[in-house]
Amino acid sequence: MMPPDKLRSLALDLNETAPRSPYAPLGASFPAVAARLVDKCRAELLGRAGSYHYNCPMDRRFFAATGLEPAALRDFISTGADDVEVASWMRAHTKAPPGKITAWSRRFRANPLWRVLEFEDWLHKMWQRRGRN
Repeated sequence: MMPPDKLRSLALDLNETAPRSPYAPLGASFPAVAARLVDKCRAELLGRAGSYHYNCPMDRRFFAATGLEPAALRDFISTGADDVEVASWMRAHTKAPPGKITAWSRRFRANPLWRVLEFEDWLHKMWQRRGRN
């Protein structure tokens, strides 16, 4: 089955660039990790994930905090849903109260070890630029 054109237009090519920062919000309800895992999921669905993986250990921490199911979210994203639709679906299916998600996001943002991801993304972009020159 061919992926929807909308999915193809939304998906980044993670062979060429990095997904959004883990600190980028997805709507008001998901202040950390969600936007990045959506980028990785879309790219993976189209074979454009490069060295990134949907449902990696960081993503699994997010899923544990929210009670969302990775396979169900992947199925919804595969329909070509945009960020607003994905955030709405996530709000409707999360098993955690909003306060718990906010608290988890605060703890995530406060942990300096996750800053390594930003450095890794920067390195990824540098490697890609060098490969094109």
